[in-house]
Amino acid sequence: MIICSSVTRSKDKMEDAMAAIAAAGFKDIDLIAINKWAHFDPADLAADFAAITKRAENALKANGLTMRAMNVGMNGQMHDRKKETVESNLKELDALCRFMKHFGAKNCALQPLQKDPGRDAADVLKDSVDSLEEYYECTLKHGISLGLELHVHSPFESVEAARYVYERIPEATVVFDPTHFISMGGSLKDCEYVMDKAVHVHIRDAAEDMIQTKVGEGSVDFEWVVTKLLARGYKGHFSIEYLCNEEWDALAEAVKLRGILEKWIS
Repeated sequence: MIICSSVTRSKDKMEDAMAAIAAAGFKDIDLIAINKWAHFDPADLAADFAAITKRAENALKANGLTMRAMNVGMNGQMHDRKKETVESNLKELDALCRFMKHFGAKNCALQPLQKDPGRDAADVLKDSVDSLEEYYECTLKHGISLGLELHVHSPFESVEAARYVYERIPEATVVFDPTHFISMGGSLKDCEYVMDKAVHVHIRDAAEDMIQTKVGEGSVDFEWVVTKLLARGYKGHFSIEYLCNEEWDALAEAVKLRGILEKWIS
């Protein structure tokens, strides 16, 4: 199923973002809740679950949308293993899982936030994977499929980091998003090996040194991505994740990409 990420309207409040996405002809949404950025803060959800759930419920209903997935990021860095940070992050993730269950959404992308340039990279990665193990335990308890984003500028941006994750957690699952590899000078084939671990897909166009481009201006071969995933038995969603920006309309590009993807995805 092709769905639209609310990141296309990340500068709007949740209700307005949903209205715009529905007006663009989408029926299914991938809702972001990444710390204090958009579309709500997981800490606020943990503090007042009923209020934010009601807001989302009303907005979805008003716009005829179904929430199929989420893209989340807690307030504490994954590599911060202080007791209070660990407990706070797990409390936020637990609330997010209950929120997803309420709406019947089963796939959750984890934004792993940033690296720590002041520490040894191997230590940062180890601490981040310690947290990741706890996150998988939390989401599994709720029946949610958690996919780690191998995100540029995060502790997990390199192929070597991904392999370390698999060594530590062989059953680890990921979000397949080739744009992070491509923006760092890699190719689609460089990230093909993670396809078998994908429980969710983020898709847009991108080029070297550019995390996104308008459709057709980058080097992402959409047919290759879709056919390779489907050949591997991938049955999850394809979430169009164009980031809201000042240069061009991210939602308009999402509509263009939907038209292309519909050639191969029913």
